[in-house]
Amino acid sequence: MREDAGSKTSAPHPLEFLEELEKQASMEQEELLRGSATPWARLLVEYADALNELVAQGYRFDMPLQETQSFDEGHAGGCG
Repeated sequence: MREDAGSKTSAPHPLEFLEELEKQASMEQEELLRGSATPWARLLVEYADALNELVAQGYRFDMPLQETQSFDEGHAGGCG
């Protein structure tokens, strides 16, 4: 911690502050995930199965998709 010359209180180092902020945000996010009705375990299993299926079919993750469109070339996200 760093102390100012004219102050009796100390301010945390910027990196310490950022680490504490990140820790707090992570705990809040975990609490929200646990409190939601979404079946995260099942979704994670389905996602892992889908990735395994792609690997089994020989999909190469280091190669970009040929049919990928940018926002300029096609569908930009919304419906209608």
